[in-house]
Amino acid sequence: MNMDHEQLSRRLEDLKVKIAESQKTILSLEVGIANRGAAAEDSVDVYTRLLSNLGLFSPLPPPFQDIDLRVELNTAASQTEDLLKGPDVLQVIRPTLNAFIEDKRSERAAAESERIRVDHELDQLILECENLEDDINEMEKKVMVLNEQVDDLREVSLLPFGLICYPAF
Repeated sequence: MNMDHEQLSRRLEDLKVKIAESQKTILSLEVGIANRGAAAEDSVDVYTRLLSNLGLFSPLPPPFQDIDLRVELNTAASQTEDLLKGPDVLQVIRPTLNAFIEDKRSERAAAESERIRVDHELDQLILECENLEDDINEMEKKVMVLNEQVDDLREVSLLPFGLICYPAF
């Protein structure tokens, strides 16, 4: 009977050690869960701020006007399915955001194409203006030469017929 008592005492000590280890593990896990909960709340806050900064709160532009992208974290939930309130991330939010991104990319590409087209037209107009400026400069030179010739002819026409001076050679 003494032997049974010793075995039971050892087992009791072993169980007390295991209980103490389990309590330490539980405490460690609770701290880990609290840290992860805080990190998840921070992530949801960052996500919400991004939605706000990008203007993606309801109502969204068509064709997404019926979708609400907001989510809330419920760290007190007992079931994992109840941790995140809002539309399903994988089935609703991610595809919606991907479609929205694709629409914005195509709008940006269209705007960039339009900018390139306008830049090309502007370059063509600038080239035409430069060509016209060159033509105007040429015409001004010709007009100046003609004006000089007209002035010379006026001077000659004002001289009496017999007083034409010939240059000495």
